[in-house]
Amino acid sequence: MTQKEWPSKPTDFAGEQFIDFLIEQRALRFGEFTLKSGIKSPFFINIGDIHSGNGYRTLGQVLAQKIHDVFPQTTALYGPPYKGISIVTATAVAYYELYQKNLQTFYSRKEIKQHGEGGVFVGYQPGADDHVLIMDDVLTTGGTKLEAIELLKNHFRTAIEGILVTVDRRTQNQQTGLPGVRLESIINLQDIIQYLKRKNDNRFELLEKFYMGA
Repeated sequence: MTQKEWPSKPTDFAGEQFIDFLIEQRALRFGEFTLKSGIKSPFFINIGDIHSGNGYRTLGQVLAQKIHDVFPQTTALYGPPYKGISIVTATAVAYYELYQKNLQTFYSRKEIKQHGEGGVFVGYQPGADDHVLIMDDVLTTGGTKLEAIELLKNHFRTAIEGILVTVDRRTQNQQTGLPGVRLESIINLQDIIQYLKRKNDNRFELLEKFYMGA
């Protein structure tokens, strides 16, 4: 299947185009889905459905620009397993191509490796001078991100620069429990609702009710 070529410069990539991109990649779907929490949702985000070179290129560029604009002090990217691993890899490559600066990458294992190099982490080992940005696909409750913060603090003397996700899918009453940590996303649930409204797509009503907790 031939995929659309998206803008080569992320500055040309508007929020609505990013939603178009997620839909084309089937990383954003509408229907009835049961989330990990057991909640029924009228939409589903799965960044794991981006699996082509062109798709990773686009995703990486959009995230790289966000880091450049919002988290300029970042020196290292941490990706929680498993989707965070490909996200930080694509972003680091794009960041170097766009801004000629190396961002280090690392991720953690779900189980400690007892042979070979062993340990919990794979890749870069951040130090006291590093500013680590946690990257992941979505934010719903913030539980996974809180676990990541505690994991990094327990293993490294390093500053947590913030958290960057592709989609903030929280409803209006959901809190993250992440005080003091800057949280950013490329789009959020309200952006998707407004996108559907502009398309005269009546599914926006289902998402609006979900957002309001109705």
